[in-house]
Order: sequence, then C-alpha cells, then structure tokens
Amino acid sequence: MAFALKEQGNEYFKAGQYKEAEDFYGQAISVRSNDPKLFQNRALSRIRLSDWEGAKQDSRKAVELDHESMKAHYYLAQALLNLRHVGEAHKEAQKAYKICLATKDSSAEVVSQFVLRAKQAVWQAKETARLREMNDTLATVELMLDQQLERDLAHVEQRFEWKEIGEMGRGEEVEQLHTEANERRRNIRAAFARSDKPDTQERVVPDWMIDPITFEVMHDPVITPSGVSYERVGLLQHLKQSGLDPLTRVKLTGDMLVSNVGLKNACSEFLEKNGWAVDW
Repeated sequence: MAFALKEQGNEYFKAGQYKEAEDFYGQAISVRSNDPKLFQNRALSRIRLSDWEGAKQDSRKAVELDHESMKAHYYLAQALLNLRHVGEAHKEAQKAYKICLATKDSSAEVVSQFVLRAKQAVWQAKETARLREMNDTLATVELMLDQQLERDLAHVEQRFEWKEIGEMGRGEEVEQLHTEANERRRNIRAAFARSDKPDTQERVVPDWMIDPITFEVMHDPVITPSGVSYERVGLLQHLKQSGLDPLTRVKLTGDMLVSNVGLKNACSEFLEKNGWAVDW
C-alpha cells in the first residue's frame, strides 16, 4: 500500500502539483514510517512549496534513518539555509558533497555550487555582524529592514493560506522580496561606508578565487583539460580517491594538470591587499 501511495505522490510531483504530492507521501509515511526515501520525497515537495520548516523536519528524519543519503543531507541544507541557519546549512551541504564524491554521483556539480552558496551565506552573516558592531546606526537601520522583510514574508504566507495566490505566485513573491531586501541592504551599506575607512566597507571574495572542491581561496591553482581550475592539493587528493575529473567524470591524472599562472598571480595580488580573505 505504501508503494502505491508513493507512486501516486510521484505522479503528482511530476505534474507540478506539490501539495497533492506532499499529501500522498504523508499517507505513505503513515503506513511505512521507517522508509527514508518517503521522508526525502515529502521534504522535496515541501521545498517546492517553500515550507522550509516542514522540509527541515522531514530531511532530519531521513538523515536519521539513512546517514549516507546524499539527498537527505542536501535537502536539509536547503531548508536550513532558507531558515537562515547558515552554519549548519553549510555543514550539511558539505556532507552531501562528500557523499557525491564518494559515490561518484552525477549531482556533484549542483551540490558543489550549493556548498559555495552556503559558505558565502556564512561569510555574509559574519560580515553583517562585523559591520553592525562597528556602527550602531547601521545596525538599527538593518534591523528595521530585517523586520520589514519578515512582515512582508508573513503577509505572502497569509495570502497563500487564504488562496489569494497560488504556489507559483508565492514562490515568485518570496524571491522578489529577498532580492529587493538584499538590494536595499547593499545600498544602505554603501551609504554608510567611508572611503577613508576601508573597514566600514563590506568585504567580498570573488567567486573566481574559490576552489570548487575545498571551497577555500586558491593560492596554487591548476587547470584541467576540461578548462576548470582547482587548488592543486585539493584536486590531487580527489584524484587519489577517484582518478576522475570532478566535472566531466573522465580519467584524469596529475601529469595532465597545468599551472594556471594568470589566476595564481591574480589570487596572490588579491590576498596581498585583502589579508582577511585567507580566513574566508
């Protein structure tokens, strides 16, 4: 019976009817509550519905039932990031990525991009705390901005519950609110920044400096035949385990790597001017 309910849930999910899919997965769980895949499926439905708290609960249960489930860790990371638990989200994303590498999962590139996104969120949270500590007025203004965002998001949820907007409209409005809030935050920080005091300006590490495997700032980058640059040590360690290009999954050996001198010089120049980036 649980299998039939799961299959019905799958059909609704494929059709983009995530609420109906969530209901059927829930019924399946009530029949077989020890199946991690059922919790994973419902978690993904809840992610599509932007029900981050529900997705978090289901993903945690899936991880509890299967510690080596890449999807469970990945879905949990997504839920946590949207709930602004950035540190834990980053840890869960890293677990998902390690499982991808160990199992040679084809989702490695997607999960890798999410790990970087989570790490950027961790850094941004630290930057927010640092900047607000330096300027009480900025802290007050940004707190007001955060409170307004929470009110706006709550209003969207209320309209969704009242069926004034559908699932797609809800997701679009939530994304737009976050985009607008981030733009306002950037404008506010730019207004408070002082050219004579560099510490008052927000510090950002460019994406091109980040190693796709370790997610650390590169200082000795090498380039693969597929045209992607990695930190030398991290890539060589990866090759010891798999012997495959992290992106293309074709055979790759250490003697096929070439130093990316231009990128190395650019990274060195950036680090010389921005020593804080070493601890990013």
